[in-house]
Amino acid sequence: MDDESTLLMGACPHIDRDDHRCSSRFCLGRINQAFSVCFGAYKACPMFHSINRECAAVVDKAVADQTETTVRRSPPLVHITAHGSSLTLRATGT
Repeated sequence: MDDESTLLMGACPHIDRDDHRCSSRFCLGRINQAFSVCFGAYKACPMFHSINRECAAVVDKAVADQTETTVRRSPPLVHITAHGSSLTLRATGT
C-alpha cells in the first residue's frame, strides 16, 4: 500500500471533488479542523451528508430516466395463439 492510499483511508470520499463548500477548511487558519473532520470524523460533517444526498439524487434520477427509456423501448407483449386459442409455453431449460 503506498503512502497516499494509507493517508486517505480515513478521509472523506468527497475530498477530491474540489467542492467550493468545503474549501473554507483548507486554509492554514483552519488546517486542524480539516485534519480532524475531513481526514477523521468526516461522517459527523453536515456537508458530507449533504453531498451524499445530492449524489444519491443524481443516481436515482439517472436510474429513473433509464427505466423510463427502457419501458418506452420495450416491445409490446405478444400472445401466441393457435386457431384462435392462446397457447401456454413451458420452459425448456435452454
